[in-house]
Amino acid sequence: MRTSALRFPSLTASFVFTFALASAPKVAKADVTSWFALGGGFGLQRDGAADSFDRAGTFNASFGVGTSSNASVVVGGIARSVTYFSLGTDLGIAARITSGGFSRGDWGLAFDAGVAGRLWKDGDHGRTPLQAVVTLGMPWGPQLAVGAQFLSLAGNTGTAGGFVALEIDLLRLTVMRKGKTDSYWFNPSPAGGREQ
Repeated sequence: MRTSALRFPSLTASFVFTFALASAPKVAKADVTSWFALGGGFGLQRDGAADSFDRAGTFNASFGVGTSSNASVVVGGIARSVTYFSLGTDLGIAARITSGGFSRGDWGLAFDAGVAGRLWKDGDHGRTPLQAVVTLGMPWGPQLAVGAQFLSLAGNTGTAGGFVALEIDLLRLTVMRKGKTDSYWFNPSPAGGREQ
């Protein structure tokens, strides 16, 4: 009786240990894609109360993460801040889809679609506009972003406006960079591993 009582716990422990080893995940070689860009440019926003457009210089900052940069298409999310000097700052969140080249720090395109929030100028420029941004990425991290705001999810004032900005993505320049530029400036440990 005592012998069978001792075998049952040891058999159970052996089974649990074997099951855990068999179901353990394999070593993952893919890392997430990361973006972190800063830049500036020019913006235009419609003032609904005055029925005119306000012009302003802009400061842009964005950061986000996505699926593995080794894929031909990368999907993720991004948060973006656009400050319109003399007007105010938009804070937005969006879904992002990029070409693999863009996310690997080479030539490529990114498209963001989301919503922005603005608490400035008494809502005359809209409160929560929809925002779309197309970004052309170049080797070594520079990029050209063109954004547009339209409609307004809250408030009576509609939104119309946009911005154009030159940015540098610091992660596309450093840890995400691989591919053609790697032969000029070797990246010893690119995120997601070396390209085959």
